[in-house]
Amino acid sequence: MNLLIKVLLFFAFSLLTFHFSLTPALAAEEFATSYDVTYDVGLDGVTTVTEKISLRNLTSQYYATQFSLTIGATQITDVVASDPSGPLEVKQETKGSATTLGVRFNQQVAGQGKVLNWTLSFKSKDFAGRVGKIWEVSAPKIVSSGNLENYNLTMLVPVSFGSPTQISPTPTKQTLIGDKLSLSFDRDQLLSYGVSASFGENQVFDFDLSYHLDNPNLRPVLTSIALPPDTAYQDLIFQRIEPQPINITIDADGNYLAWYRLARNQKIDIKVIGSAKLYTRSKVKSPTLSEDLRKKYTASDKYWDSDNPAIQAKVKEILSGSESKSTFERAKLIHRFVSTNLKYDSERLSGGPIERLGAITVLTNPQSAVCMEFTDLFIALARAAGLPSRELDGFAHTSNNALRPLSLNRDILHAWPEFFDETRGWVMIDPTWESTTGGVDYFNKLDLSHLVFVIKGLSSQEPASAGSYKFVGTQSKDVNVTLGEKDFLGKPQLTISVEAPEPILAGLPSKVKVKISNVGNSLQQSAPISLTTGQLSLLDPKPTHTGPIPPFGFAEFEINTRTKSLVENYEDVMEVKVAGQKFRKDVQVRPLVIFQGFPYVLFGVGGLMVLVYLGILSTFIYRRRLAKRSK
Repeated sequence: MNLLIKVLLFFAFSLLTFHFSLTPALAAEEFATSYDVTYDVGLDGVTTVTEKISLRNLTSQYYATQFSLTIGATQITDVVASDPSGPLEVKQETKGSATTLGVRFNQQVAGQGKVLNWTLSFKSKDFAGRVGKIWEVSAPKIVSSGNLENYNLTMLVPVSFGSPTQISPTPTKQTLIGDKLSLSFDRDQLLSYGVSASFGENQVFDFDLSYHLDNPNLRPVLTSIALPPDTAYQDLIFQRIEPQPINITIDADGNYLAWYRLARNQKIDIKVIGSAKLYTRSKVKSPTLSEDLRKKYTASDKYWDSDNPAIQAKVKEILSGSESKSTFERAKLIHRFVSTNLKYDSERLSGGPIERLGAITVLTNPQSAVCMEFTDLFIALARAAGLPSRELDGFAHTSNNALRPLSLNRDILHAWPEFFDETRGWVMIDPTWESTTGGVDYFNKLDLSHLVFVIKGLSSQEPASAGSYKFVGTQSKDVNVTLGEKDFLGKPQLTISVEAPEPILAGLPSKVKVKISNVGNSLQQSAPISLTTGQLSLLDPKPTHTGPIPPFGFAEFEINTRTKSLVENYEDVMEVKVAGQKFRKDVQVRPLVIFQGFPYVLFGVGGLMVLVYLGILSTFIYRRRLAKRSK
């Protein structure tokens, strides 16, 4: 008796699997497929995808009547399918972040060796787009559970997009065809990751952030807010901070903390306006990580339970047999596990605040993750493997929230991890977006859409990101980020002031305060500092470097001085040199009040002593003469 078996072949740019109504895994091996796929990107970013598919039956027991493709895209139009006998019927259905195309064949693919060559094409806005100053082009990976004999992908990109600054993986062939750059990739490359290409050197974002601070206490408090920091992949300028903070300092993670003093029951609104420039390559040429930070970045913490037995067992399973591999390769295995095993749960975004589950919970409940859980699980596993890692929170630009979701809070923020590699330094990755885009490579190369607001390494909970500083009971929108068209040049500018006692009293310990303020719009990197005087001695330890100084921030040093004796009396000059700036401060050195007329006092005392001596001597001589006369 003949069995009617419908063969459903599911191909997604992220997933190529075979589903059968009878023993799917076995039936999948009975058909062989080959693909010749072209992504032709238009000047407007609309991509025409053409797939030439060859389906070959390897057995006489099964035959195919339908073909179903699940595409990791939501903006699919102009779908056309045909075989040598004419057009094919296509049904289209979009659900969540994917679109399914069901194709019914005009003829059965029946009989051993039977081959059906057919073509499917469609257009989509999801694979290429201009983001500010750059173009991003991508194609998800493929995963096959059947006989995928061959798969070739050609990407055609307009030369007007500019020269590619980064392509991952490296094309097997790169040529120029007319006004298009042709990039070729093969099956083995796309089984691991999809294609990700950037055209443009850097990206600029303008930001307008609001912070709200409240002191309900009866005493004044000193508190801080976290500003977007400079990192290995981004430069910042701050055009305005109102009201200005007391100071801006840098913590061990590299965060910029702006400090404010609030009186009791005081509320203040803070406005921060500036711009950020993002790079595809790290600015750090020789990355290092101190042993102290390495220890802290591999420690267990709330939400990052790296010492939990379940986490320890899972990372041992993931890295089994890879003990000799590099940090980068081991991090890639952990990243791949997280991005392929966790499933993004958009239902958690509805309603009120999102509860953070943490690594342990999501490990046992992988179907209910958002960006926080993708990040937490990677960090916990990486730290359990001894790989320094931390969390980044901030703004991520997306043109399709279904494929590249944002989920931290109502200000549409995002979370992603980074790990430290001995040769590359800090490496940012995004397992959330790799999962939701169906395997677009967010490990080997991160796009220019991730703007860091805070770095969480020493703590999984602090500091809070912009958008999180709100008055109780209010839900204002406090994060506004737009793409910037104009480039900028950051200019740190230093002012130097010296405070010294007037006068400096000889013989007594005294302190000189040197304050170096950055009144420019960008970070002043740590610079050598030179302190010199004429005669006045400066006691060790003297500062040798300023340390990095953020805009609106300052560095202050106290220097002990001494004189050679108790009776010094002279004019001197203290000179401070740093980053091409020079400041001179005139100082006076004077003896104590009781010693100020010392030379004259000494002369007077000496004269008095001479007179007394002469008087005593005269009296003695007079008495001796009287004694002689009396005899």
